[in-house]
Amino acid sequence: MANTEVPQNISNSQHNIREKVREKWAKTITFVSIVVIALGGINDSWDAVEKMSNFTLSQFTDIPSHNKLDHIYIRASKAVLDEHFGAPVYIKEDVNGRSIEYYDDKRFILSAVTQDHAIVAFLVFPKPGFKPNTSEHPGGNALLEVSFNQLGTNDVLANYSPSVSYYIESNTGGEFSRLYQSVSGFSETLDPLDRETRNMLKNISDRLVMGKAPITEIEEFRESIVPNFYGYSILGLGVLENAILTLTEFRLINN
Repeated sequence: MANTEVPQNISNSQHNIREKVREKWAKTITFVSIVVIALGGINDSWDAVEKMSNFTLSQFTDIPSHNKLDHIYIRASKAVLDEHFGAPVYIKEDVNGRSIEYYDDKRFILSAVTQDHAIVAFLVFPKPGFKPNTSEHPGGNALLEVSFNQLGTNDVLANYSPSVSYYIESNTGGEFSRLYQSVSGFSETLDPLDRETRNMLKNISDRLVMGKAPITEIEEFRESIVPNFYGYSILGLGVLENAILTLTEFRLINN
């Protein structure tokens, strides 16, 4: 199995663009606020300015979505989920009683596994056009742009069924590898596979169920597929299988 580390290719360009957009709108909002304050009460004016700022940023930039994800990390209090995302749009439990909560943002879907009032694992499913900050992941900011074989891995799981087909692996390295595992995966719920690659995934899933290690098939699959979701966990891969959206759940949340 390939075990080549991809160099950390952390770019500040996206951050700089967001900051320029923020600065541009800040100037506009400042001007409008002066006009509003001149016309009415100060408290109401600042409330209006804040609402306008938040609305503008959410409509024209990814800044609010990035800011939300910045507050989500392993071992954080589960309270930060409701604080920054509001109420979950979907909740379920795994066989061990852990809560799995889904949050729908304009740019992504977050699936968080909580236990003892803390986040113990989570997955991020980006929507088309959104590039999350994955600099902490061993794949760096290029994680969702390069094939799996550019990453080192020490464990894989796969499933093939009408309800949900996916491949997920834990990756070696990462900025906080001493604290938790980085994971990456591919779900056909988000992107369809061609027939050949789908058969490859089915063979991997079948052989893993039989307790065999299909090294050749896994290597071929990793060479041909790019991750379309990622996450982190302190409980390994198994706990995340139930957190991967099924096709029905995905349709329900996006209805």
